[in-house]
Amino acid sequence: MIDEIKAKTNSSLRLICETLQLPRSSYYHAAEPTKTALGHQSLGELIEEIFKRHRRRYGHRRIWEELR
Repeated sequence: MIDEIKAKTNSSLRLICETLQLPRSSYYHAAEPTKTALGHQSLGELIEEIFKRHRRRYGHRRIWEELR
């Protein structure tokens, strides 16, 4: 959200965070992907690979079984 505001208004990050009453450190902390987010991304890629490998015919039950 902050990146969108910055792109549209061409304002500084400092001014945007002050206006939203957010510390800048929160912005930088949220900008880095967490371990959980990285895990979800790799799991999503694996699920997509399974789905495509089976000609997009596998449903969630078969994909879940293959993941187990």
